[in-house]
Amino acid sequence: MSARRNNTNHEPKSSFGKYMAYSFIPKHANKVNGLVYLGASLLIIVVGLRGLGSLAGSVKIIPQFLIGIDGKIEPTWVLTALLVEFAMLVMLGFVTFFTPSDPVSQLVDKKNSVADALELKSSLRELKDMADEEMKIVEDYLEKFDSLSKKISQIQATHIGAIQKMKETIEK
Repeated sequence: MSARRNNTNHEPKSSFGKYMAYSFIPKHANKVNGLVYLGASLLIIVVGLRGLGSLAGSVKIIPQFLIGIDGKIEPTWVLTALLVEFAMLVMLGFVTFFTPSDPVSQLVDKKNSVADALELKSSLRELKDMADEEMKIVEDYLEKFDSLSKKISQIQATHIGAIQKMKETIEK
């Protein structure tokens, strides 16, 4: 009972947790990580530009809509970048929280291996049945061959006997 309890402790209990663990995370975990890195790079750029102060307004590659009246990056863009990164980190937190631990993945692997074993057993049973049918066919051919061999032996014996009688008749 305690071994069973240990296995079920690692499985998600809610339907949302099961959806996250078995459907969303396997499909989208890499995308979420990519979005977190993109959000972090956006935040670094915006905060770095804000740190440049009024020098940011004189750099030609910085879009003018980011620059405020004072020649600095608008604080709303910094706040926006912070909120974007916060949202990405919250999403990463959910993905990390619902990522199955090793016992669940082992349990899924065991379920898959049980299914694979059952499929293999079924395939082997089919092969055995086919082999049994082939053996019956071969045994039937062997019986027919044996029967034909006996008939041929009888015919040969009859012919040999007839030839000997003819030989005796001719010699007399």
